[in-house]
Amino acid sequence: IMPSLVGSEMCIRDSSTTLHALTDAYIYLAKYPYGCAEQIASRVLATAALRDVLAAFKAEGLPDPKEMIAAVERDLKKLQGLQLSNGGFGWWHRKHGANPYLSVHVAHALARAREKDFAVNQDMLRRTQSYLLNINKYIPSNYPEECRTTIKAYSLYVRKLLSGKQAPDKKTLDGARKLLADTPEKKMPLEAAAWLLSVVASDPASRKERSATLKRFGKLVTETASTAQFTSSYADGSHLLLHSARRTDAIILEALINSNPQSDLVPKVVKGLLAHRTTGRWRNTQENAFVLLSLDRYFEVFEAEEPYFVARAWLGKDFAGEHDFEGRSTEFPTLLDDIRDRSRYWGWPIGRSHGEPLISREEIGVGAFEAMC
Repeated sequence: IMPSLVGSEMCIRDSSTTLHALTDAYIYLAKYPYGCAEQIASRVLATAALRDVLAAFKAEGLPDPKEMIAAVERDLKKLQGLQLSNGGFGWWHRKHGANPYLSVHVAHALARAREKDFAVNQDMLRRTQSYLLNINKYIPSNYPEECRTTIKAYSLYVRKLLSGKQAPDKKTLDGARKLLADTPEKKMPLEAAAWLLSVVASDPASRKERSATLKRFGKLVTETASTAQFTSSYADGSHLLLHSARRTDAIILEALINSNPQSDLVPKVVKGLLAHRTTGRWRNTQENAFVLLSLDRYFEVFEAEEPYFVARAWLGKDFAGEHDFEGRSTEFPTLLDDIRDRSRYWGWPIGRSHGEPLISREEIGVGAFEAMC
């Protein structure tokens, strides 16, 4: 314990999952009062992302599962009504014309919805795929080069998802490798690099590209003892992409899980994202959708096994408390509140004479600790 904490009080809490408080973020998107194509697509993305997670944890305060499915079906029909003949999508009406970033984002929502077994109109998918294949001709020539690169990278990432296969098709893979090779590192936005990293993650011939991208992430990350985040910006045109730093963190998190799941940055980026919530959610529809997607990927890889463990806490040699976790739960109990003699331990001042607080587990699965002073 740092000398500055002597005389303060400590609270230790534990959870069977890192994803213990995503309900507010989903409700924010589900009840968002406006309905342009971006907001509808982001809502579809969030529902698709959390379909398995919410079923596993039975989180309170959420719509009935049947209503969630019905809402996605209504949203997909709304998006179909906004699709133009070239396969792209307009913000509010078809007469506004297709916007390239928005069109790729809607395509992303369609891919994720189909991945989670929602029914997606096949003609809408066919036209969407055609738009992505010809994305270069749909990006206005006056867009800054960095924005053009990001939209191309996003489209390649979505094309891989739409293929429904673990490995991308040759045309998509070649496009990702070419974009990585042709774009100088300083001109490659971080989120674009992350989307491309996810495309080449399983390709044996792209080992060099993966290594270079991961090394770059390592150089540009800002870390604390428990969190990590990335600082990203565009010299011009960030509004064309609805860019934000937390969205970039989420996209990089998924890329890290896909390409280097053993990285120490993975749990730290997760904690960093969770720390940036305000009233349980992130700043806008883009951030909430992409963060929920990345955390769904985290759940799929690291929390697939149903947890069973006993968490115990000591202060020095003295036992302070324990809690049994059986199965999935979003509860976040206070270990120091589960003790035999509260008068001795609850709110016990931290001092050097008591020694360091220790936490142990007898466990299957993973979880999250939180210590507060």
